[in-house]
Amino acid sequence: MKHVYKGQFEYIKKKKKERLIICLIWTALIIGILVAGYLITKSRESIFTVAAILTVLPAAKFVVSFCMLLPYHSQTKEKYDMVCKAAKEAIVCTDMLISTEKKVLPTDFVVIRDGNVCGYSASPKFDARFAQEYLTAMYKRNGIKPNIKMFTDEKKFLQRVRELAAMEIDEKQAERDTRTKELLLTLIL
Repeated sequence: MKHVYKGQFEYIKKKKKERLIICLIWTALIIGILVAGYLITKSRESIFTVAAILTVLPAAKFVVSFCMLLPYHSQTKEKYDMVCKAAKEAIVCTDMLISTEKKVLPTDFVVIRDGNVCGYSASPKFDARFAQEYLTAMYKRNGIKPNIKMFTDEKKFLQRVRELAAMEIDEKQAERDTRTKELLLTLIL
């Protein structure tokens, strides 16, 4: 299986599959320990039962992360290609679940160019104002001051992406944009 990093196409799909496989392996391990303990000692009251119970704790971490990803889906190839075409040389991130203290922000696309961060989510639960405020505060704490605009309207988002793609940037700004992207990726589940 090809590794997909945060912000790349089909990240959510690959993470769900990966976490499901890990959950199944942990489940098999726990059942295996219980069965082996029972076959060896002929009793449920053994050190194997304690080991199986303790093994549930790390397994629960993966179950929780899988359950958090379950309601979300990766973008279609058509939409991804459409945004990449509009963005041209701008930085494009997709399939993001931005984690905050209060909620998870399912963000379909973020385009970064010339100190601008432009995001889009089709989710009806997406709070664009909260996302803008949260990202602005987070970037400010890290010494970056981009112009952030989050959209729930796809047409307005694509229009803004085309405007950003038309901007010319120098090498120094390209480095700052890359740093802006890297900082954003640290917030993704």
